[in-house]
Amino acid sequence: MTTTFTSLLDQIEYAIDDPTNQQWIRATLIMWAKEAMRVFPILRPNQDSYLFVGSTHTVELPADFREIVSVEYPKNQDPPVYLKRMNWLDQDFYSTEQNYDVDHDYADGTGWVLYLSRLMVADDTLNINYLATHETDLDDDSADLITVPDEYVNILIAYVIMKAYRERLSAYMQDPTAFTQVVAQMVEAVTRAEAHYTTLVTSAQAYLAASRPSPKRKVDAFDRVY
Repeated sequence: MTTTFTSLLDQIEYAIDDPTNQQWIRATLIMWAKEAMRVFPILRPNQDSYLFVGSTHTVELPADFREIVSVEYPKNQDPPVYLKRMNWLDQDFYSTEQNYDVDHDYADGTGWVLYLSRLMVADDTLNINYLATHETDLDDDSADLITVPDEYVNILIAYVIMKAYRERLSAYMQDPTAFTQVVAQMVEAVTRAEAHYTTLVTSAQAYLAASRPSPKRKVDAFDRVY
């Protein structure tokens, strides 16, 4: 990723034909741009490493966690060794040390917890590969980089354009002096902007699906019959 948050905002201003912020102030565009990144459906890959300092069966997952990919334990093996996912409420979960699961953090009411069948002790280490939300704690300072890949910047811009059209339509709908023809034109503009955004997202997701790891099949598992 090489696009700064400031560069994204500048591109948005030119896309909505408002480079001097005559229609929408910069703060509004910042709000919409961050919203676009929060709702962007293609999550970013991330990794977290843990060094245990005591005995525990659980790990609190990062705040940006959304979907687990793999749990490597012990880490840095060649070839790598991965734990198997199993429902942590299953009576056999703790029967081996090779299982893990992810569930809500019921103690705090927010976040996610990694459950491990092995009792991890001090100096144990593991790696977690997961999909994360995109960073939105960004400043308009020409330094902070967005975490959405450059190839998807047009989707973020399309989202903001859609929001701008929606706001303009809302203003016209509340204006008793607005001509019916103008309102109809804005309705059409909003419809087109929404369809364009949806098309871009759908195309990006379809292209990404072709490069994802192959799902595990039943025949991949060891079967004593054979």
